Amino acid sequence: MGFHSNDVRGATIAIDPASGTAADRVPALVKGRGAEVGWRFQPDENFTATVALWQLKLDSELVYVGDAGSTEPGRASSRRGIEATVRWKIDRAWRVELDGAVSRARFKGLAPEGEGNHVDNAVERVFAAGLTYIDGPLTASLRLRYLGPRALDTTNTLRSRSATLLNFGARYAVNKNLTLGLDVFNLAGKKDNDIEYAYASCSAGEVVAGACNGGVNDRHVHPMEPRTARVGARWTF
Repeated sequence: MGFHSNDVRGATIAIDPASGTAADRVPALVKGRGAEVGWRFQPDENFTATVALWQLKLDSELVYVGDAGSTEPGRASSRRGIEATVRWKIDRAWRVELDGAVSRARFKGLAPEGEGNHVDNAVERVFAAGLTYIDGPLTASLRLRYLGPRALDTTNTLRSRSATLLNFGARYAVNKNLTLGLDVFNLAGKKDNDIEYAYASCSAGEVVAGACNGGVNDRHVHPMEPRTARVGARWTF
C-alpha cells in the first residue's frame, strides 16, 4: 500500500484562473493498493525466465489533458496483468532478451453519462526483444519494441494503431580510450506513431477569435522518426 501525488497546484488552488470562480481542490496524496506474485526459473547462470501476476488499485487515476498538456485527477481505477521475461546467454558471443506484458485497466464504478470505463491510453500489450553479439572489442545488437493498439477514449470507440520499432547499434573499442559507435534507428522504416491521443482542440487563432466552440474531437499524433543513422566516438580519459 502506498500513495501517488497529484499536481500540487490542484491541491492548493482556490480560484479558477480561467473563470475567476471558486475552484474545488483535490487531495495532494492518493492511496494505492498493489499486489504481485511471481515465479523464477534459473537452472544456471546462462538462462533465467520469470513470470509475474500483478494488480494495482488506485483511489484516483491521473488522466492526461491533451490541450492543456497536463494531468487532472480522475476516477478510481483497477489494473491487472501478467508480465514475462527471458534472459538467455546462448554461447560465448550471443545473448537473447525477451519481455512481454498484457494488462487490463478500467475505471471503477458507474461511468458518467457519455463516458465509459476504459482508462485512456492504458497500454494493453507490449513486447520487446533483443539480440546481442559480443566478440572482443565488437558489440552489436538488434532491439525490437512492439506496442499494441489501446483505447484512446473511455468508451473504447477510438483506438490507437500498433507501433513496431526496430533499432540497430554497434560499438567497437579501438583501444582502452577510444570507442566508435553506429546506431540506426527505425531500421525497417516503419511509419507508425510514437504517441496518439484523442481530445478536442482548436487553433490559437480560433481561441483568440472566440470561435473555438469546444474544439474538434480528433486524433493527435507524434509520428515515429524516419530511418536515421548516427555515428559517434567516445574518448575515455
